[in-house]
Amino acid sequence: MGNRHIVDRKLPERAKLMFYFPVPTKGSDYYVVELPFFENVSIKEAKKARYQKYSLISRSSNLHSYLGADSRTLNVSFNMTMPHILDTHPGLTLEKYINYQGDKDNVDAEREKFKKPYKGDSSTKGMAFQLGTNYTKTLATESAKQVLNSDWALQGMTAQEHAEFRQSYGVTENNINPFVTNRSVVEEDPDIVPIKPIVIDDNQQKQLKYRIIDLIIYWTNIVRSSVVNYSKNPIYGPPIIRLRHGIMYQDVPCICTSYSIDYNEAAGYDMDTLLPRQLKISLKLEEIRTGDFGEFDTTSIIKKDNLAGWEAVVLGDTHSMDPGYGGVF
Repeated sequence: MGNRHIVDRKLPERAKLMFYFPVPTKGSDYYVVELPFFENVSIKEAKKARYQKYSLISRSSNLHSYLGADSRTLNVSFNMTMPHILDTHPGLTLEKYINYQGDKDNVDAEREKFKKPYKGDSSTKGMAFQLGTNYTKTLATESAKQVLNSDWALQGMTAQEHAEFRQSYGVTENNINPFVTNRSVVEEDPDIVPIKPIVIDDNQQKQLKYRIIDLIIYWTNIVRSSVVNYSKNPIYGPPIIRLRHGIMYQDVPCICTSYSIDYNEAAGYDMDTLLPRQLKISLKLEEIRTGDFGEFDTTSIIKKDNLAGWEAVVLGDTHSMDPGYGGVF
C-alpha cells in the first residue's frame, strides 16, 4: 500500500537478507527465508589485508610480503517498526518469504515443515492473537469497565470511541453507565436523548495486526537462529546469509558472527502483546567465499561464489567482486 503522492521505491523487494538453512539429509537443498528491509538500512563495511613486514638493517623503509586478507566484515543495522509495516504493507503473509531450494517432489510439504513451529494455520492461531486476546478479553476487562464508568469516558468520549472501546475489551455487561455525547449522563433527565453506540466490528483489523506481529516475531527468531546449528545433527551449521542491497551489495554470501536486538523506548509497546513497536536489529556479518574453489564466474550459480581478485574489477565485465544477481533482480 503506497502513498499516492510518492512513487513507491519498492525497498523490500530490492533490499533484503536471504537466509539459507541446510536441509538435513538432503544434500545441497536449502530452506530459504527472506527478511526484507522496510526502512533505510545502515551497512558499515571493512576489510583488512595481512602483510609480513621486514625491517632490514640500515634501510629507512620496511619491505612487505602480501600474506592474504581477512574476510570482509559487514555491520548491518535496521529497524522493524510494527505500525509502519502494518500501514504500508498490510497484506504481508509468511508464505511470501519462505521458499525451498532443491530438487523435491513435494516442495509445499517441505515449506510447511519449516514454518510450522512459528505460524499457525491462520492469524487466529498465532501467538500474537493468543496473547492479545488473553489481555483484552481477560486481564484488562475489569480495568476497562472502570474506565467506561469514569467521568472522563462519560463526558469526553465520542459514540464511535465508546463503541470501539467496549468491543476491543469485550465489555458486554449492562453495568456500564449509559453513554451520551458531550453531556453528563443523567438517566432521569427527560431532555437527554441517549445516543445508541455504534457497533464496530474490529475483528478483521485485530487479526490483521496480529498477523503482522507474528511475522515480525518470526523474522526476529530467524535472526536469533542465525548463530546456531541444527541441534539434532550438529554437522549442519548456521545458515548462509546473502545480503542484497541494490548495486552496492549484490547477493554477498556471509555468516553471522553475532547479533543484537534492541528497541526504541520512545516508540512504546503494542498494548495487547507487549511487542515493542520499533525493534532495532544489528548483525555482524563476515563474507564467506567458497563456490567450487575454482575460477570466479558471475554467470554460474556455483562459480559466482568463488574468490575474486582485482582482476574482476579491472578486467571483468561487471567491474565488481560481488557474486551478482545473475540477471534476476
